Amino acid sequence: MVTSAPSRRTLLQAALAAPFVLGARPARAATTIRFSLAAPFDGSNAAFFLAQQNGWFKEAGLECQFDAGAGSGEAVSRVGSGVYEAGIADINSMAEFNVRNPAAAIRCVYMVYFRSPLCVATLTKSGIAKPADLAGKTIGAAAPDGAYRLFTTYAKAASLDPASVKWNMVGLQLREAVLAGGNADAILGFDSTMYFGLVKAGLAPSDIRFLYYSEVGLDLYGNGIILSQKFRTEQPAAAKALVGVAARAWQAAAADPNAAVAALKAHAPLINAALEEEKLRWLIKNQMTTPESTAEGLGAVDTARLAKSMEAVAAGFGLAAVPTPADLFDPAFLPAMAVRKLPA
Repeated sequence: MVTSAPSRRTLLQAALAAPFVLGARPARAATTIRFSLAAPFDGSNAAFFLAQQNGWFKEAGLECQFDAGAGSGEAVSRVGSGVYEAGIADINSMAEFNVRNPAAAIRCVYMVYFRSPLCVATLTKSGIAKPADLAGKTIGAAAPDGAYRLFTTYAKAASLDPASVKWNMVGLQLREAVLAGGNADAILGFDSTMYFGLVKAGLAPSDIRFLYYSEVGLDLYGNGIILSQKFRTEQPAAAKALVGVAARAWQAAAADPNAAVAALKAHAPLINAALEEEKLRWLIKNQMTTPESTAEGLGAVDTARLAKSMEAVAAGFGLAAVPTPADLFDPAFLPAMAVRKLPA
């Protein structure tokens, strides 16, 4: 007999129903977890607040504090220092941190973004339609940003001379403004961050164009849940419970983005709910949903793909060693496939 794929409603009902996925826990004092987000309170982290509002962390014996962040670099530093037990951040930034700080031994334990959002953003009027068109153009970028630091690797993969590009170096908060204001022909960063920043600046969606790093062979993973060495090794049961709830939360958010953003707005009333729901839907469509994640579910990584991507990351970041998948990802905390499956 052939069975059909589970519907969004079926998966949402499963996520809402229950603790059976996470396992029953005896009554005891909750484990406190400081969790660093990689962004302000926005659509990209709405899933965590949906879980918090529904009491799923409490059910799992956890008391989670979610703090806004200013990028993956900050989230990685917070977790690497041990000040935070967990966070969500770009695995490539985490790889660099691990090589430079081998004693920290952060690990990603649950992949969320299966397609890296790193890209070049430009406007249709610029005439930039392919990487070669960037020659002689001015690009706006922030020095600490991973997209800028990997640009040389991107350029070489695209057969573009990196020296042919001019730079307008700005802070992250000014990046979209220099493109919208005509002080750059293109900018670098995460697609969703730049897109919604440009829309806020008054640009029409049809005027915005992206050149993805993945399109020239840089097949990078993106953001995932990361754990500190101390938390991962000394409190493995709590760590597994955290990952189980997060998986359940992402599944529910993908099934009902509106409910996830409503929970986010209850936590951060000043957000623009319509805009943040659009951002969450963007991430689900463009970063979370790929042939790999559709077939295998969220969470796990393809070790061959991860290993190959690290060769480019090591070259781009100038690392002394190429991290191995075992240096970066620990699959021991993955929950059952039922809670990792994306809605159909």
